[in-house]
Amino acid sequence: MYSPADIEFPPLLFDMDFDERLPYATRVNSREAYPGVLRPLDLTAVQVPNDHGIRRQLRDLGIYRIDPPGLLTTRVHRGRLYTNLSWVLWMADMLPGASAADFEAQLFGQHIPFRITRPMILREDRLRARLFAPRFYAACTASLAVCGWRLNRHLRLRSAMRVAGKSDAQLDALIEPFQEQLMIACDWNTRATIFGLIMISALSRIAGPERAKHIVPILSDLGDIESAAPARRIREIAQLSKTRTVGLAETLGASDNRWDTLALLDPDANASLKATVDRYGYRSVAEFLISAPSWSEDPTPVIDAFTGLLKSSTHEKGGAREARNAAHRALLAGLSPLRKAVVRMLIRGAHSGARARERAKACLIIRVDMIRRLFREVARRWVAESRIDAVQDLYYLSLEEVRKTLRGDLTLNLREICSERKSETVRLEALPEPELIFGSEPVSLAVQTRDLQHPVFKGLGVSGAAVEGRARVVLDTDALDAFEPGEILVAPHTDAGWTPYFTLASGVIVETGGLLTHTSTVARELGLAAIVNVRDCTTMITTGDQLRLDPGTGEVTVLRRAAGRTRH
Repeated sequence: MYSPADIEFPPLLFDMDFDERLPYATRVNSREAYPGVLRPLDLTAVQVPNDHGIRRQLRDLGIYRIDPPGLLTTRVHRGRLYTNLSWVLWMADMLPGASAADFEAQLFGQHIPFRITRPMILREDRLRARLFAPRFYAACTASLAVCGWRLNRHLRLRSAMRVAGKSDAQLDALIEPFQEQLMIACDWNTRATIFGLIMISALSRIAGPERAKHIVPILSDLGDIESAAPARRIREIAQLSKTRTVGLAETLGASDNRWDTLALLDPDANASLKATVDRYGYRSVAEFLISAPSWSEDPTPVIDAFTGLLKSSTHEKGGAREARNAAHRALLAGLSPLRKAVVRMLIRGAHSGARARERAKACLIIRVDMIRRLFREVARRWVAESRIDAVQDLYYLSLEEVRKTLRGDLTLNLREICSERKSETVRLEALPEPELIFGSEPVSLAVQTRDLQHPVFKGLGVSGAAVEGRARVVLDTDALDAFEPGEILVAPHTDAGWTPYFTLASGVIVETGGLLTHTSTVARELGLAAIVNVRDCTTMITTGDQLRLDPGTGEVTVLRRAAGRTRH
């Protein structure tokens, strides 16, 4: 694997060239991690090492044929980060036990009605992949075996991290080791993801199309999913607080400082919430962006969810465990003893993969947060020294520019660089964001004609039972403050940092995603009705519309349009 010192940074920060062998790229999946135009420091400090961590799987199989030191699994187009779909599907075609179709269905959830152009797999590639398959499987198994230990270790390292007293040279010396660990964390996260995908794919094939519907409930309510744990904890604290303090919701809602008010009226709840923030403070609404605030820096999502749950009469959704057990029995019914044994093994593997993936993802996000904290310290110093005007300006610089300045070279006009890139970011934000591109050109996918008054949208049901409720369209995290308990969240995407708001929702609909994306995983743990990969839902549905979600059929029906048709 490349070290951080070996990596080549993209010469163009907002619009990259592309490899003609790998022409297709998609915003599906990358949008939830990197919403909007990507800041140069987010790209060069975080995404470049992540990109190399993802590639480790092919190296395990002895495949180095397409593996430059620059970006490969992703690329930047008009400032947005796109997943290199051609490369990902080329990789998937060579993975033992998986296929490109599995990746499309479970990770991207896209329905592309044509073959994505990608390099031909050579006979020598096939032979190498088969030869090194034991090493690949051993690495995937190892990622499951130690994921819990690794998570605890990363939490301890984050807790012990101190940067305030270090010199600029000492901060610079931390950057490459931090990036090295980021690569390793991304590598292990990818391994756990692939393992879970292989288990679910094998389970789908052995179950057959008639029994495949039972797989979703079998993956529900596992009870030990790291990304869902903070939401569960906030819900528990709110339910206890309701029984202790009458009228707390109204008082908090009217307070200018909800944390101080809570500490005064219910100190136990305040202490429990602060402990939740301390444990899960590495989370943020945009978890891969070091420019985004973590919960430790801004715990607004936590107190928002707590306050909303105090107002809500909704309790934890029940029945998920019973549904899981019933699905388990239905999947096994009528199978031979041997096939039953195989199915049970695959179910255990899928459960282990789901848990491991979220723990490995947590390790990765902790590493992102440690880099975030390092550069926050740099930004605060440079603001105090008048090198930049505001903390957020730092993220318009590239990693090379930051390191050059940390090492004592003061020849760069940082203010001028930041100003030029801010202007470019504003220009790019105003441009359309195609979902799929071929080279640099957008690819239009057919849009189904619908009844505009009572349309029915089709997606992939990934959790829960049918529900009805009022829509709340949330295009970005700024609009989450307006979310009311019991509404149906309609969003372009979500990540694990949104999960406190999941506790308030009666259902969730997103435009992207598959069975293994975070919206799906967290919704299953919370017993929340969820449908992903619902194209155009944020443009065709407006806030206030009355909706019916049926995860069993994957259909979202607009029962009644809102008066005034406002989207926010």
